[in-house]
Amino acid sequence: MTQIPRDIPVSTSPVEKLNNAFFVYRKPILTAVAILGSLFLIKTLFFKPAAITVVGKGKLQVPPAKVEMTVTRVDSSVDPVVAINQGENNTKTLIDESKKITTNPDIQRAFYQITPTVVGGDKLYQVVNVFKLSTTDPKKTSELIKTLYTKGAVTINNVAFLPAEQADITQEARTLALKDAREQAKKIAKAAGKRVGRIVTITDDLSEVGGTISSQEQSGATVMSDFLASAPEKIEVSKIVSVTYEIW
Repeated sequence: MTQIPRDIPVSTSPVEKLNNAFFVYRKPILTAVAILGSLFLIKTLFFKPAAITVVGKGKLQVPPAKVEMTVTRVDSSVDPVVAINQGENNTKTLIDESKKITTNPDIQRAFYQITPTVVGGDKLYQVVNVFKLSTTDPKKTSELIKTLYTKGAVTINNVAFLPAEQADITQEARTLALKDAREQAKKIAKAAGKRVGRIVTITDDLSEVGGTISSQEQSGATVMSDFLASAPEKIEVSKIVSVTYEIW
C-alpha cells in the first residue's frame, strides 16, 4: 500500500476546517458569546430607550386626471307616491345632463330616503336622492356643476380632483412623509445628544379632504364662476404620518 508522506497535508472540506477551528478556539469563542449575551441582557433590562414621536409630511404636485363629486336632489309632496316619482324623474334628469356634458361618466346611486315632515300644518313627504359621479373630464367640472345646479341639484359635495394611478402617487407621498419624519427625528435626537433607533409605531393619516358647494351659496347668474373657472393644472397630493422612534 502506498503511504502519504507526513510533510504533505491531507486536504479537508470547509466544514471540517471550521469544526477543527472551533475545537481549537472553542473556549475564547464561547467566552465572547457569553459576554455579548450578558451585555445585551443588561442593556435590555436596565437601559430602556427614550421615545419620540414626530409627524412627517409628504407632498406631490401632479396634474388631475379625474374628478369626483356627490350630487343631492330633494323633492317633496303631500302625496308620497308623487314625491317618489318626482324624485326619480328629477334625479334621472340630472344624470342625463351629466352624460351629455362628460364622456362615459361613472354614476352610482348612493342614497335614497323618504321622510314625512310637517310644514305649516301640512304633512309633506320629502324624498332625498344622492348619486356619486366621477369622470375623466376634469376640465368640464365648472360646466358640469353649474348645469347640475341649474337643473335642480340641491348640494354638490366632496368635489375632489384626483391623479392618474392614485395608489402609486399616494404611496410616493407616503414615502416622502416617512423620510421627512426620519429627518425630523434625527434633528431632535442630535439636539439631545442621542441617536435615532428603531421605529416603534407608525400611524397613517387616512382622512380625505373634500369641498362642499351648496346652492344656498349661489348669487345671481355668476354661480361658482369664480370658484371653478377651470380645472387646476396641478393638484397637491399629500400624506401625513405619525412615527414613534426609539432614541439612545
